[in-house]
Amino acid sequence: KVGQQGRMADAVKVQGRMAEEFKVNLLLFAAVREKVGQGKLELKLSGGATTVDLLGALLGLHPSLADILPSCALSVNRKYLSTEKVALLAGDEVAIIPPVSGG
Repeated sequence: KVGQQGRMADAVKVQGRMAEEFKVNLLLFAAVREKVGQGKLELKLSGGATTVDLLGALLGLHPSLADILPSCALSVNRKYLSTEKVALLAGDEVAIIPPVSGG
């Protein structure tokens, strides 16, 4: 089990330069999936990237998400985030879950 501090340490500079690019897997649900047009994406990020960077990259690819992303919940490797900014590692699975309402 790797704690948040361990994840942050893994994402710091390597030999004075940022680590190379890596890929994360996104799972998209409900309205996010509908706007993107698919439920799964693989996104390439720069070394040291965080969930904030991931959301920025996703928004750059799909500007139509601007209205919904701020209210979405995130989970990394099936654990809901309690903080907004978490370091990501190669192969992480990030789920983006919009709020649900109904009756």
